[in-house]
Amino acid sequence: MRSMVLGLFDSAVPYKDQHYNKLKKQCISKGELFVDPVFPPDSKSLFYSKVEKDIVWKRPGEISHDPKFFVEGASFDDFSQGSLGNCWFVAACACLTADRKLLTKVVPDIDKQEWSEDNKYSGIFHFRFWRCGTWTDVVIDDYLPTKGGRLIFVQSKARNEFWSALLEKAYAKLFGNYESLVAGRPRDALVDITGGVGELLSLDTYKTEAQKLELFDILHESVEQRSLMSASIAASANEMEAELDVGLVKGHAYSVTAVRDIKLGTGLFSVFNAERIHMVRCRNPWGGTEWKGAWSDGSAEWKKVSSGQKKDIGLTVEDNGEFWMSYEDFVKYFNHVDICHVMNTSFFSLSKTWSEAVGVGQWKKPDRCGGSASSPNFLKNPQYVFDIKGQEDDLWISLEQEDKSRLDKDKGGKNESVGAVLIKVDENREFRIHDMMKIVHQSTYTSARSLLSRIQIKKGRYCVIPSTFDEGSESHYALRLYSSGNTNFKELLYEEPQSPKCGFICKPKIAATQITVISARGLKAVDKLGSSDPFCIIKCDGYKEHTNVVKKNTSPDWGERFTFYHKKPDKDIIVEVWDHNIIRDTFLGVCTVSMSSEKRNKYKEDAAFDFPLYGKGKEANVQKDGKLKLKIWHTKEMELV
Repeated sequence: MRSMVLGLFDSAVPYKDQHYNKLKKQCISKGELFVDPVFPPDSKSLFYSKVEKDIVWKRPGEISHDPKFFVEGASFDDFSQGSLGNCWFVAACACLTADRKLLTKVVPDIDKQEWSEDNKYSGIFHFRFWRCGTWTDVVIDDYLPTKGGRLIFVQSKARNEFWSALLEKAYAKLFGNYESLVAGRPRDALVDITGGVGELLSLDTYKTEAQKLELFDILHESVEQRSLMSASIAASANEMEAELDVGLVKGHAYSVTAVRDIKLGTGLFSVFNAERIHMVRCRNPWGGTEWKGAWSDGSAEWKKVSSGQKKDIGLTVEDNGEFWMSYEDFVKYFNHVDICHVMNTSFFSLSKTWSEAVGVGQWKKPDRCGGSASSPNFLKNPQYVFDIKGQEDDLWISLEQEDKSRLDKDKGGKNESVGAVLIKVDENREFRIHDMMKIVHQSTYTSARSLLSRIQIKKGRYCVIPSTFDEGSESHYALRLYSSGNTNFKELLYEEPQSPKCGFICKPKIAATQITVISARGLKAVDKLGSSDPFCIIKCDGYKEHTNVVKKNTSPDWGERFTFYHKKPDKDIIVEVWDHNIIRDTFLGVCTVSMSSEKRNKYKEDAAFDFPLYGKGKEANVQKDGKLKLKIWHTKEMELV
């Protein structure tokens, strides 16, 4: 199975081929309420490790005489967790309520799913989740597990509101049962409900003051870019739900809702000379316990802040689970921050926008699961090539793997250890790579469901290779790249040029030559300031390629490689050197790489040669200033280059 390169927001795929509109029409025509055969209201949909006989499945109309999907809209304090240990999912739902656009993506046809006179109630609902590169539409019936007539899992504060309980049921269906939702990372749920990019920040790794400032900037920028964040305190199995003296609970996921610089001082003088303090606002999605330390609700520290500043940050003193704390205390008590970056890919936006490319595929035997970068078969993994066109760019690489630890939780399933390697490749690379030309970045392998690498990258063509650590391990993945411009991202499928389909009319490629333009020395200075901006043009068998321009340098270093596949391997290769100008480039010299049979045999893999430069036309025999150093490899075994 080959991987697909696609856009992130393609139409949702019906889960288990259950089409919501089709099923609802069938129910309406038969006058029946929907009962889901895929996720039926029985014990197997609840738990995989036990059976509880006192649980009764009821439809919302049996729980409340006036059931509603939403009661006065959705808000973060609408619901509570229930008896299932899935606070990671509850925290994600709380974040979801803050963004109407995201909410309508996860809950399609909101108005049509509401109980109302205009909608024909059929006991069927649907929700959408992003699963390893694909939006999936999940259909459910509305039977919900109860005890004593009350919901036992996620439930809204209004007893007649059911959107959160139905959303939880749809999510449980994806993983086979409710019990599979016990324990997880908030960012995984956030990614599933937004299609965003997951990132885990371990606060313990930010030790110095400079690193802590960098972390604050990351958090602040993430909030400004409308990313969803959750903070947690590490806990062992015995420490889960343990409350600290300062009111924070171990193992719980707290939503991070604001990261601000707050002015201190209340007088007129403070307007111009105010001290500032880094602050973080958090929210306990299930209310109740709050932060009791400095800057907690009603604490003396708030007397240092003007009423105008309090109004600006939306300060309220309510028992709603939301509280402020200093950034210093935030990094002192919390261990991890889960971030879901909702990437802005709109062309029509005043804020930072990203160009996105997505490759959805599979590590699969026999030739696409070659193991880690240290494995001899590493290059037998999926390969994707892309271009960075600006002189420098910020590149984000996100790798998401299939969640085996949750999908196969009842069987003790485990995620693969996965990573991504970024390699600088030939500037004209079109076929799969067969050597590690230059490793630019290598992520740490992790069994987490997602990883994110942030890289400062220079102009050129690159290949990114997602892999499992263990050779032969099979799984699905979604690879996403984000940069400032279009990257021409595509998967490399073939080892070498394919034989032409036109038979005897079209000649096949029969050999390959790899040329690395290493450097030039002593080029002529043609600029007014006594320098040049040189670049090279390589002409081979009808193809023409350019190196990058090196600014103001008569002895430039390029280190750029090009691979050419020949129909006529005995045709000489021409390399020209030019000075780049805005209006018209200036010719500096040319060298000819002889491809006679005698010469070709000397072009081994590590062979480097110095070529003098000459004029062209009438000056073809006139030697010009400078020499060009080239590394040349010629072979008939095209699958090796």
